[in-house]
Amino acid sequence: MKHLVTLTFFLCPTRTFLALSGFLLAGLLAPQEAQAGLRVCNGSVDLVNIAIGYETDEGLRTEGWWTITSNACSQVLQEPLGARKYFLHVADGFGEGRLVGDVTLCIRKEKFVLYDGDQCWQRGLIEADFFQIETEGKQDWTVLLSYD
Repeated sequence: MKHLVTLTFFLCPTRTFLALSGFLLAGLLAPQEAQAGLRVCNGSVDLVNIAIGYETDEGLRTEGWWTITSNACSQVLQEPLGARKYFLHVADGFGEGRLVGDVTLCIRKEKFVLYDGDQCWQRGLIEADFFQIETEGKQDWTVLLSYD
């Protein structure tokens, strides 16, 4: 059984993250072969760029980017999930953050893999809001991005 969390967001700069819910969007999450890992689906009409963060044996790891077109999904982590918490940053096609989160981690404009999410400025990196996802120890998880 796949586990799904829906992140509802706005692309209007004055509006922010709204809600979490657990429903399926018809068609976008059609049945397919089960695959463990973290999957992100874009239920919006716009392209989004995704960066993720999670704890590893080497420390907190952030990496990006995955570009997900409208009504498409991307398997961002291929292996069974080991951490209970993952962090998600969503940016539009212009690189502007679109999901207000409660965790600040470091990113780069180009593709990246980083360890340790603090002291971004001193390291020549960009601070970005990440939203925390609790996977409840499951090996697979799907996040659906949609508009309200």
